[in-house]
Amino acid sequence: MIFSHLESLNVQHMTKNQPFCAGVIIIQDGYLVVTLNIDGLPPAIARDCTWRVGGVGGGQEPNETVWQCAQREAREELSTEIELLSSPSTYFHDIDTGDLYEVSCTDTIAPLLLERQSNLFPYTPYRPGLPAGPYTYFCLLFAQPVQPHIQPGDDVVGLLLLPLSQWAMLQSRPSLESLLEHGARLISPQPFPLHGRLWLPPNESFGTVVPLLQQHSELLVFRR
Repeated sequence: MIFSHLESLNVQHMTKNQPFCAGVIIIQDGYLVVTLNIDGLPPAIARDCTWRVGGVGGGQEPNETVWQCAQREAREELSTEIELLSSPSTYFHDIDTGDLYEVSCTDTIAPLLLERQSNLFPYTPYRPGLPAGPYTYFCLLFAQPVQPHIQPGDDVVGLLLLPLSQWAMLQSRPSLESLLEHGARLISPQPFPLHGRLWLPPNESFGTVVPLLQQHSELLVFRR
């Protein structure tokens, strides 16, 4: 079967009254901000000293737009307001087919990445009050904190500032200590056991975002 590629997209139109998640990509002095969490771990490692690595973001609340969702999630997880930045390029990722390609975007604040995945139960909302639809969309936008200091909030237990060059280390469930030795930085109000390990879910959207950032340095040149 041949799937046609989109030439352009309008995120506002595509995600209106549709299920979506939204998050932000924050680069501070060359470090990517990711979250450390204790939920969502596979049962086989849930009792180990392991944290799930995730992006900054989450699911929509009723009547939110993608941009409002991204700002709220960032405020909750980073304990500060953020400013959204328009990406110089936008990529569309069809999770069902694996296709990933650049498209033009007509939104005022364009995302770096819009992903789409078919829903097994298109008529059942994730939670009462939220929309249902044939797809769930995942939207990642560049952002910067309004205040220079960020702290883990909501249910996030820690923030990790990770050099982009060290992202591949996450594939091997490294210890926190090994990442810190290779230049990562930890932000947490509480001590972390350095022997604890990090787990990256195979469907984490940052797994698509980071290779784009590594391959296209021009993506880090923002326009407001």
